[in-house]
Amino acid sequence: MCGITGFQVFGKFKKFDKDSTIKRITDLLTHRGPDSSGFWKSDEDEIYMGHRRLSIIDLSMNGKQPMTSNNGRYVITFNGEIYNYRELREQLESRFKVKFYNNTDTQVILELVSIFGMKKTMEKLEGMFAFALWDNQTKTIFLTRDRFGEKPLFYFLDNNILVFASELKSVKAFFLTNKLDIDLDSSNYYSMLGYIPAPRTIYKKVFKVLPSEIIKISNGVIKKEKYWSIVRKKKIEIDFSYKKNLSEINDLLEESVKKMMIADVEVGCFLSGGIDSSLIASLIQKNSIKKIKTFTVGFKEEKYNEAIYAKKISEYIGSEHNEVMVSIDDMINNIDGIIDQFDEPFADSSCLPTNIISKFASKNLKVVLSGDGGDEIFLGYNRYLYAKKIMSLNSLTSRQTRSFLKKSINHLPINLLDRLSSPFQKTFGLHGFSHKMMKLSNIINYDNNSDFYKRLSILDNSKLDQFLESSDGIFSDYNDIELIESIQRNDIDYYLLNDILTKVDRASMDNSLEVRSPFLDHKLVERAFKVPSLQKMRGNNQKIILKDILGKYIPKNLYDRPKMGFGIPIENWLKKDKMIKRCDDIFYDSNWDYIGYNNSRIAKIWDDYKKYKSYPASKIWSYLISGLWVNKNVAN
Repeated sequence: MCGITGFQVFGKFKKFDKDSTIKRITDLLTHRGPDSSGFWKSDEDEIYMGHRRLSIIDLSMNGKQPMTSNNGRYVITFNGEIYNYRELREQLESRFKVKFYNNTDTQVILELVSIFGMKKTMEKLEGMFAFALWDNQTKTIFLTRDRFGEKPLFYFLDNNILVFASELKSVKAFFLTNKLDIDLDSSNYYSMLGYIPAPRTIYKKVFKVLPSEIIKISNGVIKKEKYWSIVRKKKIEIDFSYKKNLSEINDLLEESVKKMMIADVEVGCFLSGGIDSSLIASLIQKNSIKKIKTFTVGFKEEKYNEAIYAKKISEYIGSEHNEVMVSIDDMINNIDGIIDQFDEPFADSSCLPTNIISKFASKNLKVVLSGDGGDEIFLGYNRYLYAKKIMSLNSLTSRQTRSFLKKSINHLPINLLDRLSSPFQKTFGLHGFSHKMMKLSNIINYDNNSDFYKRLSILDNSKLDQFLESSDGIFSDYNDIELIESIQRNDIDYYLLNDILTKVDRASMDNSLEVRSPFLDHKLVERAFKVPSLQKMRGNNQKIILKDILGKYIPKNLYDRPKMGFGIPIENWLKKDKMIKRCDDIFYDSNWDYIGYNNSRIAKIWDDYKKYKSYPASKIWSYLISGLWVNKNVAN
């Protein structure tokens, strides 16, 4: 894993010290690649590339970047891993007699492009990556990203200048004295979703390259194309038996794990104790000749602590287990660092434990595997059950009946009911009753699949109507397939991309740790999408296929329990005096108007929360993060 950056000047642009600029914006990515740095510029001084290296494959200096193709035509700065590079290299050597001067996957990409061109090369690659490729002959630069967006890439293109980088901070730093303008529409989407959906960023004129996208820029003119997508279909075209589906998914998953274990350094695993990470850890240990290292994070708060389960699973598979506990003090001490990591507002509170476990693991390893993607590919979230039940409700009731139910829910004194039910919440599992009722009210009378997903995604129910009016084009229109699959595809396109993978990349790479996700092997994903949705769920039991595979390696009693999720005990921590004081400072004194928020409204939200807990804690956390971000990045 690495950090990449660079810039290109078109035509007239005011003179500046290009050599010091490329070094400055590259050095900001040192955490992504602490092992070495490299720089390259064209003979005409029109394009500059920088690279920070985390050495994982071919640890010698032969792997240094930016790297040039054998024919001298192409130059690349590359971030990522190509898992099938050895097979591709063998094909290039045997069929095209290509000579290699190092053992990296980077040179394989260069020589593939030299022979097959950009798009066909991308179709051949299996991995997680982002890179910039310069064509000396056509004076064209290509920016591209892997199929799911595991590795990030940002760019600015305007006024005769292109700037690109693995992180926003490098793009922003290019301009030195000039501040980038805040995109208030992006800020609004953040307040409603908890993330800023790609290709947008918090800044105007700065964008994210989309997954499986090739951006071609020649003389300032931009063209875009996709090299991969999951085939859309109205109905399942191949409906194999469950036994056949189970067998083939098992084989593809094990093959994916084996590919992702390839490295010139030791490989470990994040182990939460849930289905996904337990299965990945089991497969790694099965295919390893020695004990693997596993890492988990825990909390003192029982409701959030899966560490006890992770330890039992580790003992069963025989891994060398490592555990770190996270407290409210860890959050207070690390929250400012989180703001620096993400460069734009990001509301997933699980970024805190992800950062802490990454820091812990990086003391021992450079590479770990994770279970990310399992929930999206094999239907692990509660929203898939909601969709299943809503589909059943729709088949049994008229729209008029559902409209009546919606109105009835909206007239309930929800907050009062929530407070009255509080003595029974722990006993009967009614946590978040009001929030769940409002969610039901939102989705019960949806218009189409994309409308359902919008209603399901909103964080702040008070902004639902505003969101529905302003969110055209934010989520994909999958109205020609079943509801469950449409949610799944939007989860992959938006939630997985903008939340889960963003969180994992920033938290891990800030600690110079590479995280690989076997569930996101595109061959596995393509095969999984041939499995009917209702084969992945049985009644209220989710991820049936993964559970049945895991049962081959671990006794059922070690993993068959309700899903806990992976977040911090924010409801508990927001009650503590030290946290209340920090929130007081942010909610009452931040310059909210910089991102289009009303100062007095934000203060009232915090006042109401302290008195009545009238908002979900996740929403309060979202505002806290945006306030911290404003104070650090805009107001000063």
